[in-house]
Order: sequence, then structure tokens, then C-alpha cells
Amino acid sequence: MPRPAAAVKGPAGLVFPGRGRYRWPAYFTIWENAMAAPALTQRELIANEHALRDVFSRFLAFKTHSLYFPKPGDALADAFGPDLGLAAHLPTERKVMIPLAEDGRLLGVFVARGASLGGRRALLSLLPRIAAMALDQLRLRLAAVADPVTGLATGEALLAALSREIEAVQQRILPGGDSLGDLPLSACRGGFGLIVADLDRFSRVAGRFGFLMAEDVLARAGAAVAGATPEGGLAARLHDDLFAVFLPGASAARCREAAEALLAELGRTPFPIPATGESLSLTASAGCVSYPQDVRGGQFAASPAEQARLLVHKAKKGLAVAKDLGRDQAMAYSRILAEGGVVLETLPLARAAVSLGRWVDAEPGQRFLVWSPRLEREVDVRGADGGRLSGRSPAAVKGEIVLAEVVEDMAFAEVLHLADPHLPLEPGDRLALIPEAEEGDAADATGAPRRDPASGLYPYRDFQRATAQAREKNAVFSQVLIQLADPPARRRAGRPAEADMAAAAGLCRRVFGHEAVGGRFSASKLVFFVPGIDPAALAEPAGRLLAALRAELELDAAVGVAGHPCLDHARSDVAENCRKALDHALLLPTGPRLAVFDSLSLTVSGDRHFAIGDVYAAMEEYKQALLADEKNALARNSLGICLARLGRLPQARAEFERVIRGEPKNAMALYNLGCVLMRQGEAAAARAAFQKCLRADPAHVSSLLRLGRMAEENRRFAEALKYYRRALAAGGPAAPTLRHLARLAFARGQLDEAREHLHQALLRDPKDAFALQLMARVYLTEGEDPAIAEAMARQAVALRPERREFWVELSRALAAQGRHDEARAAAARAEGV
Repeated sequence: MPRPAAAVKGPAGLVFPGRGRYRWPAYFTIWENAMAAPALTQRELIANEHALRDVFSRFLAFKTHSLYFPKPGDALADAFGPDLGLAAHLPTERKVMIPLAEDGRLLGVFVARGASLGGRRALLSLLPRIAAMALDQLRLRLAAVADPVTGLATGEALLAALSREIEAVQQRILPGGDSLGDLPLSACRGGFGLIVADLDRFSRVAGRFGFLMAEDVLARAGAAVAGATPEGGLAARLHDDLFAVFLPGASAARCREAAEALLAELGRTPFPIPATGESLSLTASAGCVSYPQDVRGGQFAASPAEQARLLVHKAKKGLAVAKDLGRDQAMAYSRILAEGGVVLETLPLARAAVSLGRWVDAEPGQRFLVWSPRLEREVDVRGADGGRLSGRSPAAVKGEIVLAEVVEDMAFAEVLHLADPHLPLEPGDRLALIPEAEEGDAADATGAPRRDPASGLYPYRDFQRATAQAREKNAVFSQVLIQLADPPARRRAGRPAEADMAAAAGLCRRVFGHEAVGGRFSASKLVFFVPGIDPAALAEPAGRLLAALRAELELDAAVGVAGHPCLDHARSDVAENCRKALDHALLLPTGPRLAVFDSLSLTVSGDRHFAIGDVYAAMEEYKQALLADEKNALARNSLGICLARLGRLPQARAEFERVIRGEPKNAMALYNLGCVLMRQGEAAAARAAFQKCLRADPAHVSSLLRLGRMAEENRRFAEALKYYRRALAAGGPAAPTLRHLARLAFARGQLDEAREHLHQALLRDPKDAFALQLMARVYLTEGEDPAIAEAMARQAVALRPERREFWVELSRALAAQGRHDEARAAAARAEGV
């Protein structure tokens, strides 16, 4: 067996163990980075206050703590001795103040409240040394997660932050018992954005000026990226010249704006070359992605860590497209399919290879206009007033193509027509997605439908044409969408994927009958049209198909079934209903992944719209779900949530009451009804609804917090404390409960207890805007350093800019520092919210 590595003596006499997370060379590198890093800042001390508390609590017992940053010339520094080698003890106030010093310079003061030294006076000389050790540990920890060249976060730190935020978002993106509150829809942090950017043609810098100069350019670029990152965001360097910016709570539009602002900042940044006296000017390109909007189907079932890496990959896809389209621009992942495709190569027999694949949700049958940016030309004409007018003419549209075969990163398309035979398609021509037309329009196409010779299936466009007349002639028909696992769990050696597809098509014909018409929906999806059979009657054959695919071909699959007639849906809606049923099937946790389009499928579709903020579309889906099954309590509860979010409280109340009449112990509906009653000013009825919710679910944390808040507002502090403690013991999310306890302690004048609760809440959720705002108020009330209050208030404002009270708190913190112009600007901003 190999011998364990021995302990190694490192810099400054520190001994690093040979075993553990890092070997000694890694420790040595981290130490060098920490020693070479700039001095710790106030923001870093504030962000790591809990770490300092943990260190000091091992040597000194105290109840609560705070940070204080003395101003230059502050007489407080004299209490620590000329060399800052003593801690100050104030027995009457039960405070111990410990200097946080670096190279003889006082950075800040850690104030331990409720502390008593007793006879251990020797600690006063030891605590500053412990503080120095704590600052060294802090520098080491920051160096371990910081890029040594730019000072930004590392890629590992970014992925960890993305994973944490994905876990938080997944708890609140779907409507449920806790989703209805007093906040408008715009206030809900139901997602985030990610930007990935790199410098255009950066490799030329190293080739021309050398690698050290290239590192200096990277350091300046990192500073520009950090400066352009909005408050509350996280900037990181992934590798080489590839940077990333994580934007918690950002919508897709805000993410795109931030990406464009980042590129503008990098474009403005000069990169001086001392050796030649030159100054470089570089551009950058970026790709951006939004969560959960840009995550599809089964990708939601992946672990948060896997989804984090998937998002980075999708953002890189957007970056690659931005570079292919000319650089110095940003491309959102969601826009790649619509406007980011290009012709890669023209092929014989009126075919072309294009850059769109399954990764951007391209599917066979999608149609695109082909246009050439090279055909834009300058136009110079005389205006009506005699003046000269100039501009650029629109790019010429060359023709139209349709995707025939889609693979991972590209697709093969057929040319439908050319606008001008003298302008053939060329590599580099751009694509623009044509919105889907009614399926019946496909019947007007000329030419007979063609089958794939390998599987006997129609390409999707030809499948639409082949079944167009049958859809119109049959009063009853069904359509089945089958998604095969990609890749299969176990593929036999030497067996190609197309063989699996052909065998799966044969099984489908055997199960659904030879009258069924099959098509190739995409590379991993089959679609079958079954005339004369109701969708409900296909459930049992579809279940047998899943079993046969698993037993005979070792293929896992999911099946969605829809048909006509169904509610008031037209025949052309069957394809979309089939997709919704498949989405429903992919979400099933256990058992056969089979769903027949029904009320629950519509509810799942409504939840998807709700998750991305499209409340009106979600309401339409929930109403359709209730038409299909008026006893669907989940859809009715979700419809009530949407109505309440839009301010239509009487209608929302009626929906919740209908749910409760059918299910008197439905905790979700009882809680949501209580919230609506509170907003309508009926406190007694709201309290009764919350108490009924607790009888149905004694551990319902949100109801306990609501009842506690109502008792607190009525100055019944003992009753409020009882509810909050019950909520904390119920085992739900601790951060909101601790924030409520902190507000209650603040109202009772127990500022030290309020501070301690807020510290605990921010440890659990560092982006709790309400806890940050309340912490800023505590600092201002106690008359302590307003710079800390300003830092807390700025974070709260960045997270929730629509909250008026957050701007008011920031204005107070700025005024306390004498920055009256900025305070007035913040106060004006508060009035405008």
C-alpha cells in the first residue's frame, strides 16, 4: 500500500497535513495566492462575519456580535494599544472589542456583546492574535475560490452557486400552498440568468505581445467584468479568456440587457501595452441563458449540479453562435433557433446542411427563410425636401427550406423554393424561423409524401401531408407521440441507432394496427396517427408498447396520447395536445411513463406557463383543465393563485372556496384563501382560515408564520413568539422563520437578539432581501457604522428594486454618512416605486 504523505512545513512555519482535501503543493499555491492578494475589504469582512464569529466563539462566550469600521483618526484605535496588540474590554457594557488588523493597519473591529472575561484577562492580548489567524484563514478560503489572475470566482465556485440557486428556484417555481403571498408577480425570484462571454481574437494578444502581457489583459478584463456585474451577481473566470456572470432573480430580458452592458464595458476598456506605448481595444461576444425558461422536459429531472453544467453548456452554445454571426454581440439561447442558424454547406439534390440541431430544440418539419446579410446595400436617394437620405436596404430573402433530419449539433434541410435561381444558397447565409402554420395547410403542398426506406416512416412534414385528409374524414382519431431514451440504456454491440428506430416502428405497427400511419417526429421521437379509436382506448395498447420496447429492445420510452374530439379543440390542436401529454408523461416519477391528454396534462402545461411568468396563458390552460374535469382541485387552486396575482381577489376567493367545499381539509386552498382574506381586510376570517389549515396540517409553516405576523401586528408578542417557535420546530425552511423572529425581537427592543436571528437567517439564505434590509435597520438604530448598513441596504435593493422600504433604508444609511446628494436620489427613487 502507498505510504500516506507526511506533514509538510509551509510558509511562515505553518504545518499543512499531508492528507485531506488538498495536498501540500495545492496548499502552497493557495497560500501564495492569498499573500499576493489585495488587502481584505469591508465587504469581504461583512460577507464572512459568521466565519469570524465561529472562530472567536471557540475562545470567548458571547450572546451576539457585530462589526464596526472606525474612520481615520477615530479615537477607538487608541484602546487597542499602539501596535493593535490588545482587545478592549468594557465590563459595564459587557462588550469585548477585538481589532481586525493587517500589517499594522486597523481594518475593522469585531464587537462581542454579552461577553464576560471573568478572571481571564490574559485573553485581551491573545484575541488580536486569534483575529490575525482568522483573517489568514479568511484570505486562504477566498484565495481557494478566487482565480489567481483576475481575482474573480473560479468555475467551481460558480457551479456551486448555480446549484444552490437551482435548488431554491425548484422549491418555488410551481404554484402551491406557499406560492400566494402579498407580493406581486414581478417580485418573485422564480429564476435567474447566466452570461458567458469571452474576448474576441484574444489568442492574437499572446502571439503578438507575449503571455505575460496576455495575463495583464485578462486581469484588466476581469476588473471590467466585475465592474459591469450588477449588485448581487457573481462574476467568475471559467478558463482562459472565458468569463461568466451569474444574475440571481434576473429575467430573460434583464439578462440580455446585462450581457449587452458587459460587452459595452469591455469594448470601452483600454488595455495599455507599456513596452510599445500602444493601447489595445478589444471586443467581446456573449451567450446568455435563463432558468427555468431554457430548460426542457426531462432536463428538469436531473440533479441541480447536472442542471448547472447544462446551463453553462447552453450559454456556451449562445456564445458560439454570437461568434459565428460576426462577434461583438450577445445571443440568448432561446433566440438561437429563431434567428441564430446559418447554412453550413450546400449539398446535391437541393439539400443543405445547417447549424441547428437537437441542442437548440430543432425538429424535422420546421421551416426557415434563408437570407444573406451580404446582400445588404447602401441606399442614397433624394428626399421630398430636396435633401439626401441614406440607409441600408433590407437583406434579400433567397428562399425557404424545411428541416428533414436533425442530429445533435446540425441538421439536413431540403430547399422548398428559391426566390431567384440566380441567387443560390451559400455557406454563411442566415436562417429565420417561420412560425408554425396550421397543420391543414400542409395538405396544399405538392408532391406525394415519401417514406424513409430504413424505418418505413414518413418525415414529419410528409406525415402531416399523409394524414391531412384522414384527420378531416374521421370523426374520431388519436395521435401517439413516443420518445425513446437517447441513448438507449444498453445497446447491443454493432447495432446502429437506426436499427433500434426501425424495430420500434415495427412494434408500434404491431400494437396499433396496420391502419396506423407512422412518422419520424425527430431523431428520438416517433408519431403515429390511429384513425377511428378514442385516446382512452389506446391507453392499454400504449402500456403494452412500453413493456414490449423494454423487454424486446431494451429501450426506455415515454408516450403521450391525444385525440379528437376533445373539449373545444380543433383537429389541428391534436399535435400540440400530444406534446403536452408527453411532457406530462416525462414528469411521472414512477411506473410506466404514459399519459393520455386530460385535465392533469393541461394543469402541467399551465404550471409551465406560470413558471416563466406568463400568467394569462397559464389561466387559459387551467380553465381548459377545469372544463375537462371540474373536480380538478389542483387546477382550480392554481387558477385562484393566478387571479390573486392579477389583483382579482373576489374571483380568486370564489375559486378557493369551491375547492374547500369539495375538499374541506385541502391545506393549499385554506392557506391561499386566508391570504386573499388578509388582502381584503377581513382579518378575523383570515385567521380562521389559517387555523383550519393548521388543523388539516399541523406542520404548515406558512400558516404558522401568517398567524404569528397577525398577532405581532396586534402587539400580542407572546402569542406571536409561540407561533414562530412552532414554525421553527416544524422543520420547514428556517430562514423566513428566523427573519420573523428577528422582526419580533426588534419590535420588542431586543436588538441583540434580533441581530443574532438575522445572522442565522442570512447564513441559511444570503440573498434574503428582507433580512438584509432589517439588518441595515438594526445597525442604523444602534448608531453603529452606517457603511455596513449601506452595504446591507444596497444588496436588498439589488435583489428587490421594487420594494419602496428598501430604498428608504438605503437613503437613511447614505444620509448617516453625510452623503446627502446620494441620499436624496435614493429617496426620490423610493417615491417612484
